[in-house]
Amino acid sequence: MRLLRDDALDSGNARVGTRFWIYPQPPFIPGYEQPDRVWLSIPRDELGEGPSDLSMYVADPLYDKQPYGLASLPPFGGAKRAPVRPGPDRHFDNIDPTSRPFLAVHAYACVRFVLDIWQSYLGRRVHWFFDQTFPRLEIVPFVDWDNAQAGYGFLELGWSDVDGIMRPYALNFDTIAHEVGHLIMLSETGVPTVTSPDGDFFSFSEAFSDCVSLISFLHFDSAIDRLLRRTRGNLLLYNELNRFAETSPETQIRLATNFRRMSATTREAHDRALPFVGAIFDSIVALYHRDLVANGCADRRLLDVDIRELARDEFDTFRQATAEAFGAKPLYFKLALTAARDAVGAALATSLSTLDLNTLRLEQAAEAIVASADGPAAELLEENFAWREIIASR
Repeated sequence: MRLLRDDALDSGNARVGTRFWIYPQPPFIPGYEQPDRVWLSIPRDELGEGPSDLSMYVADPLYDKQPYGLASLPPFGGAKRAPVRPGPDRHFDNIDPTSRPFLAVHAYACVRFVLDIWQSYLGRRVHWFFDQTFPRLEIVPFVDWDNAQAGYGFLELGWSDVDGIMRPYALNFDTIAHEVGHLIMLSETGVPTVTSPDGDFFSFSEAFSDCVSLISFLHFDSAIDRLLRRTRGNLLLYNELNRFAETSPETQIRLATNFRRMSATTREAHDRALPFVGAIFDSIVALYHRDLVANGCADRRLLDVDIRELARDEFDTFRQATAEAFGAKPLYFKLALTAARDAVGAALATSLSTLDLNTLRLEQAAEAIVASADGPAAELLEENFAWREIIASR
């Protein structure tokens, strides 16, 4: 009897990609204790130990390192831990997720995963905004510091205190994706030479990076499956989703399900970003809606009401009908969510090249995103940015 050949180990498939483990949410979150095995687009013959490639590398300090700042930039010149080597098959999914070397591998994998997604939306490779000085991004997987930051040539990850336990940000996909969002934005728009005191550069940077985290999270099949099972497909129901979000482990979803309008925000950048993030998530959900209705999985009346103002009895009616449809046709729900995710993600990415960060206002960014969207996505983005008071109603 001849055994079937494992294509993943076949040298003829060396350029298919490379396997890694990634936690969609930190492993201390219930339901996410096990990482997902993912295929990254980078071929094994373009990956080096570290891991490293032509656009990024891991530098893992052997001893404590001070965070980078104005007085210090890469490359890190101190003593480093030995670079992590791939397995005999040249994949990186052989590393024990509980081991110290896994921090380096996981941090690299998250950066590459996010970059793969947004390069796909952009339709081209991202060239780092610092590439005239540093040809590659330096990833520092652990710094003894209660923060994480991305800057000129680097991404470095500290730790958070969760219930008195130090948790490394290198295992936190949300944090890494957010920081990579800053790098992608600046690489596509350029670095502002001046920032107006009444401008929205910092607010938009935070909003865009939060959206990168949210949309990137929705690229994990296991995360979409888990999210839809938890809600029985009821992402479209804001009342339920907000109750769900209060106790759920999906941190990106909790952040995005807010009811903030611009009139209720302060000038603090993160607070001012919330309505923008909310409008993006509103639009993903509204597109999801349309697809479900078109495929007979949701009540058509949902297209004619403001779901933010549903009465309890209306909510229960819609919830029951949608849950029954999800039980019968779960694949339609997954396809609807991924299509909505990609329509909004592509509009976000495409809009970047039209922005002037020196004079940017959130209204201009919103209008650029609407202009970059197609058909129903443009219509719903405009509607939701208007509801959030980011652009004027027409």
